[in-house]
Amino acid sequence: MARRSVMPRRAIVARSMLFGLTCTVAAVSVPLSAGREPAVDTVFYPVNAVMLGLAGLLIGLRLPHHRIGTLLVGLGLAAGIVELLEGFGSHDTWVGALTAQWVASWASLVGAGSTATLLACFPDGHAAGPRWRWLPAFTVLATAAMVFSAAFGHMNDDSYTFTRGGNPYAIDGLEAFTVVAECGFALSLLLSIASLAARFRRSAGVERQQLKLIFWFGCLLAVVGPAAGFAYHSSVLVQVAIALLIPLLPVTICVAILRYRLYDVDLLISRTLAWTTTTVLLAAAWGTTALTLGAILGGGSSWVTAGATLAAAAVFFPLRQRVQDAVDRTFRRARHASLAQIDAYLEDLRAGRASAEDLESLLRQVLHDPGLTLRLLLPGQSPTRGDDRTVVERSGVPLAEVIHSVPQEDPLTEVIARAGLAIEIARLQAEVNRQLAEVENSRSRIVAAAHDERRRLERDLHDGAQQRLVSAGLALRHVQHHLSDHPAVVNDIEDVISELTAAISDLRALANGVRPAGLEDGLDLALRDLAGRSPLPVRVSATSTAVPDAVAATAYFVAAEGLTNILKHAAAAAITLTAEDDGDDLVITVQDDGIGGASFGSGSGTGSGLRGLADRVAAVGGDLLLQSPLGAGTTLIVRLPCGS
Repeated sequence: MARRSVMPRRAIVARSMLFGLTCTVAAVSVPLSAGREPAVDTVFYPVNAVMLGLAGLLIGLRLPHHRIGTLLVGLGLAAGIVELLEGFGSHDTWVGALTAQWVASWASLVGAGSTATLLACFPDGHAAGPRWRWLPAFTVLATAAMVFSAAFGHMNDDSYTFTRGGNPYAIDGLEAFTVVAECGFALSLLLSIASLAARFRRSAGVERQQLKLIFWFGCLLAVVGPAAGFAYHSSVLVQVAIALLIPLLPVTICVAILRYRLYDVDLLISRTLAWTTTTVLLAAAWGTTALTLGAILGGGSSWVTAGATLAAAAVFFPLRQRVQDAVDRTFRRARHASLAQIDAYLEDLRAGRASAEDLESLLRQVLHDPGLTLRLLLPGQSPTRGDDRTVVERSGVPLAEVIHSVPQEDPLTEVIARAGLAIEIARLQAEVNRQLAEVENSRSRIVAAAHDERRRLERDLHDGAQQRLVSAGLALRHVQHHLSDHPAVVNDIEDVISELTAAISDLRALANGVRPAGLEDGLDLALRDLAGRSPLPVRVSATSTAVPDAVAATAYFVAAEGLTNILKHAAAAAITLTAEDDGDDLVITVQDDGIGGASFGSGSGTGSGLRGLADRVAAVGGDLLLQSPLGAGTTLIVRLPCGS
């Protein structure tokens, strides 16, 4: 925003009083002119006077020493007085009506000349540069000459200004001076526009955006102005367009100087040019179609109008889009290129050639903000408000917020809106990933809980029932020793001890099934012990690195299931069993030289065992790979994460 200064209280009061006077004069002019001039002139030109004064007052409140603010306040009062004089002069029977008509005939030119001066000094109140310092003085001089010519010449004799003939104060012989004054006045307008163009060429940043606003107004004037020159008195539509356009100039100047939403001007210019061009092309298409159908069907046929209208309606939307693209490509190249990148990314995203995870880096590139952050908002999360944050919503639901580290001069709303689908996809992927992570964590917790429960059960069996059975056996041995002279009783006790020994063996086997035997001494020793019980030769290579209990137990079961499947189905002669530490993972490989052909089948054989093994591996977040070509043996590779 523009830097705000403090206006002295007296200056505020003075400008407010001038603005109040302007409003009063403009309001009084309306009933004086009602019914005596076109309704458009009666209503809208007093509005223009009020808008000029209001724009000057607003600029003065923010920038008290800005020359354009002071000029606009004066222009507003002058325009209101002109409207009052025209209204009073329209009552030609009133005393002083002719004098009022005379003053109004030349006072209106003061406003036109001041507008030229305003353009020469826009937007900072000074000339465009050292080469243009003389221009404001020249414009004032040209305006003064024009005012003198209008006041004392015959240039307004044929206008509707004087209701009782020509100028009563005209001086003969000023015709040559009038021509020179008109040429000088026209030259001052052209030079003011030229200085504005020169200022624009070397401008940048805020000043360039301010000048773009005037350029936008010039585009509107270029469309409406020629129409007014040809059909102002015959077309009410043209009269309304001009009446609406004139008050828009002080509004545009005020917005530009106070810099309110200044960077929206690019969008405004783009839309104005696109709609103007589309309107002209549609009018041309309508006229061409009407002429063609008129030649075929006859000029009086109602089908001519209907056909031309239908043709214009049919081409409106595709023509509008093509014109908008052409305008953006020409006048908003940066925006057009940015949106083109977003569109190309969306196309790749739909085709599977891009990932939603690439969106943040794309937005950084498109918006030229290397510190931009895209924060996806999952259910339950709320956006944080701030000037450096833009919230993306769909149907009132916040999906993400874009946090930009570089102030965005060009509105990023269009870019964010165009990338809305990709943001929604990225947010859905993030939500799915979070849910998958929760499932993985839940499954890992279940596995850990089951492992802890197995260890508790093993301890209970070992320290509880097994020890009690051993104690009972020892007690029976003691009794047997004291009853050695009763052979029959000794034999019965021996049979009971044998049953107890068998029960203890079964209990140990059951406890070992709950948790693999030997893991307390390390996974490598447990695997070697497992391989030693195999009827086939097994070459073992196992790491001695300590791994978590759950991972060690899973690795042991993988090796046991792999060896069991080989012994049952592979018809192998040799087996290789490895357990390698691969950074954060433990890799178990079970390989044989058998017949191959193993798969995750649907029967109760190898396939069902491998499916159960795959579930056990997945429960701890691992991966299982089976390679078993026919006649070339089978390789089972399992990767188990060992990280915390």
